[in-house]
Amino acid sequence: MLVLIGVGIAVGLFACAIAAALVMLGMLSSSVALGFLTKRPATAVRAFLLQFGVLAGIPAGAVTAWLGRTLLDKVDESWLIAVYGGIAGAVAGALLALLLDFIFRRTHTWLEQRMRRPELPG
Repeated sequence: MLVLIGVGIAVGLFACAIAAALVMLGMLSSSVALGFLTKRPATAVRAFLLQFGVLAGIPAGAVTAWLGRTLLDKVDESWLIAVYGGIAGAVAGALLALLLDFIFRRTHTWLEQRMRRPELPG
């Protein structure tokens, strides 16, 4: 039982650290502010997904470009490969975020239609 409590505390601290990092980066607060301004929670979620996708895509693209350079060894030894990889990663992250948003919206619409109760006569 103590192990499970310790694991729960560790997971909670990790989640708090991620939330603190997102607040520090302004992603969470700007998404919430956008949701309040538009009065639509879906807009806030969409903005958060897009910001997070771009932010997560930059290091992923840079690492992928460096690995590609190492594996293929056909690209010159320029440091610009990390910049190009970061840009490509940001674009890929934004596209992935938009794809996830599209999937979430379609799933929400589908579930909303499936959950509607048929109206009773009279």
